[in-house]
Parts: sequence; structure tokens; C-alpha cells
Amino acid sequence: MARVRIKDKNKIPEIIKHAEELNNKQILVGIFGESAQSGHGDSDITMGEIAAIQEYGTRIQVTDKMRGYLASQGLPLKKSTTHITIPERSYIRAGWDEHEKGILDKAVNLLVDAIIEGKPSTNDALDAIGLEAEGKLQEFARNLNDPSNHPFTVDQKGSSNPLVDTGRLIGAITHEVI
Repeated sequence: MARVRIKDKNKIPEIIKHAEELNNKQILVGIFGESAQSGHGDSDITMGEIAAIQEYGTRIQVTDKMRGYLASQGLPLKKSTTHITIPERSYIRAGWDEHEKGILDKAVNLLVDAIIEGKPSTNDALDAIGLEAEGKLQEFARNLNDPSNHPFTVDQKGSSNPLVDTGRLIGAITHEVI
């Protein structure tokens, strides 16, 4: 009598397990946590507040103290100037919009490999996707040049790049897998 040995290579239960691991996972990319809470220079403002101001823009009411300081720095304001506007320089939303397809294509490739082959692990794949998104947003922010800085700002910081001064804002862009 002949013997038949069947070797089962069914990976479906393992694939389902890897796919289920992704159900409750998210990748956050931006400025958050300790980076967002850290101070910005000598001011009371945080990196998170600077990030939001640059991303969405803001309108600041001119105070007498501000008016005096700006005049002392060579930028006297007209009496009629009641607000200073910092324009929106979206680097998170616009950066995502510009790089979304490439990031998602990489995500699909990494996650399919992670789910089917188990290499890399799903956590490593998610981390790699987060790193890719983080890098693309940092690159976008470094290259953003519109709207340009006010000439006074260019003189003060010595650069016309609106989002690059000390490098702390761009360096604060990070990711987290939760």
C-alpha cells in the first residue's frame, strides 16, 4: 500500500492575523507630543503654536508694545495698521496632497508584503510608511517658498525661505504608529 503525505502550506490563517493587526492601527504624521509642547526661542509660544500659525495663518492685533518694538527694529507701522497678518503656508495638508499617491503606493506594497509574507512585520511596515510620509512633508516644507516672507522678515532672519530659519519646525515633523 502506497503512503501519501500531504503537507499543508495554507497561509490564510496567518494572513488574516496580519491583516487584523492593521484594523486598529493608525499612523500620525505632524508636530505633536513633546515637540509640540517645547518652547520656541525666548518667547512663550510653543512649537505646536508656531506649526499651527504657519499651517493655517493668523491675524495678530498690534499692541502698543509691539508697535514700539517693531519701530525700534526698523519697521515703523502706520497708525492705521491694527493687525499683522501671517499668511497660511500649509506644509502638512499641501505636502500630503502633493505626495499622497506615492506614499499610499508605498504603503500598499509594504503592507501586502507584510501581510502575505510577514516580512517586514506589519509594525515595521507601518513605521516605514510613517517615515516616508514624515520625510515627504519635511521636504515639502523645506521647498515651500510661497507666500514669501515680508522683506523685514528676510532681513531679520537672513533667508527668504518662509518655513526655514533654525530648522526646528521642520525637524519637529515626526510620525507615530498607534
